[in-house]
Amino acid sequence: AQAVSSNSAGTVEFVAGQDKSFYFLEMNTRLQVEHPVTELITGVDLVEQMIRVAYGEKLAFQQSDLAINGWAIESRIYAEDPYRGFLPSIGRLSRYLPPQEGTVGDAIVRNDAGVREGDEISMFYDPMISKLSTWGPDRPGALAALGRALEDLHIEGMGQNIPFLAAVMDQVRFV
Repeated sequence: AQAVSSNSAGTVEFVAGQDKSFYFLEMNTRLQVEHPVTELITGVDLVEQMIRVAYGEKLAFQQSDLAINGWAIESRIYAEDPYRGFLPSIGRLSRYLPPQEGTVGDAIVRNDAGVREGDEISMFYDPMISKLSTWGPDRPGALAALGRALEDLHIEGMGQNIPFLAAVMDQVRFV
């Protein structure tokens, strides 16, 4: 980041070797789609920080101030039909009932959506409906919370990948 004079929030991607060596892949000067996972485990609102830096403010913390707390996982809810090879599925969201957000038991549920009931999913845009993320004190807790949240997310009007994602949460090898 210093070599290219970057002073914005972004993502640096590496591949880690078995010997704990790191190999640079790329640097994105934007947030990744998965940023809610980072926000859930660090408690830092990355979007807010990116806006503050763009406004000219300095970050109010150092890397050493950050700590990882618990586990988080994200599922992208798409208007794609797993029964048709994950082809995009267009239509009107005749029903869109997201799960309860916030603290649910000992977990946190977050649903970042850009749609509402009645909206149309067209063939002209990315068919992502929402990003459903959960936090738990450990991996099993985060996965269990995501499984429950997927069960509580109801969409009608077009094919979507919720049943597929719920099935993944039940796979022993994944868990």
